[in-house]
Amino acid sequence: MGIEKTELSLNKFDYKFEKINNKIIVKLDFAQRIIIDFSDPEKIKITDRLVGWNFLTGLIEMSLKNATLYNFIGAIIMTILFVYLDLEYDGLNFVFFFLAFVIWMLLWTLFYLFKAENLKRILISWNE
Repeated sequence: MGIEKTELSLNKFDYKFEKINNKIIVKLDFAQRIIIDFSDPEKIKITDRLVGWNFLTGLIEMSLKNATLYNFIGAIIMTILFVYLDLEYDGLNFVFFFLAFVIWMLLWTLFYLFKAENLKRILISWNE
């Protein structure tokens, strides 16, 4: 997989990207970036980032893996707050709020993960 061939393919299919040194940063929807690093000729490193405003981390920039961990820890902290601090919520409201948060987190995590993996698969198929 070469950097020139990848650039041509991305241009051909109208992806938004920028080239910085030996890296191509592909800009996907909803503040997701895929970084393709060509600095090592024997290995190509493909990573993902959530930047700007996104639905998992807000304004904090991080990878999808870290965003999932960040949200999981947030869910644990919220659970502890609701259960042990005895906030003014009855059990049904807490369960609804917790399930809504978990479903929101899972849906957006899967959305970002599918988009990233799909682009990785496309990049590999273009360069075979």
